[in-house]
Amino acid sequence: MEYNEELVKDFVSRTKENLKLIRQAEKDGKKAYEVTQLINSLLGLLVLPQQALYDKIPKTPLSELAKSGWPIPRVRGNYPQAKDLRELTRYLRNGVAHFNLKFTASKNHHIDGLIIWDRKNKKSPKKWEAELKIKELEAITDKFTELLIQ
Repeated sequence: MEYNEELVKDFVSRTKENLKLIRQAEKDGKKAYEVTQLINSLLGLLVLPQQALYDKIPKTPLSELAKSGWPIPRVRGNYPQAKDLRELTRYLRNGVAHFNLKFTASKNHHIDGLIIWDRKNKKSPKKWEAELKIKELEAITDKFTELLIQ
């Protein structure tokens, strides 16, 4: 399937704006499900553009990303860390697309993070697993959105 790059960029921009609206509604005290929208946004931001723009995602080492403010997922267990942004994007994309997610909660039972993993299929062993707090996931979403819009 071929994707129009401008269509993807427009989709990314609209996804970013929708996420802003949900964040603002929550700040205004309205009933909003920011984490749900964040996962929906990630699904759109990682799956559609990854298929269309995968080769354009730079192979920036995670150490460089960290220096420019990108949160780096904390790997759990003995899994290797992603070597660069392109590999991290693939791991996150596969985790979100296949719902390889487990939400974590604070003491007051609010979702405060997630554990995400990648594997070839449901019967295969995991090849990567990491944990992110919601604020870190938001930052990755925002930074990835900016990268795709460029």
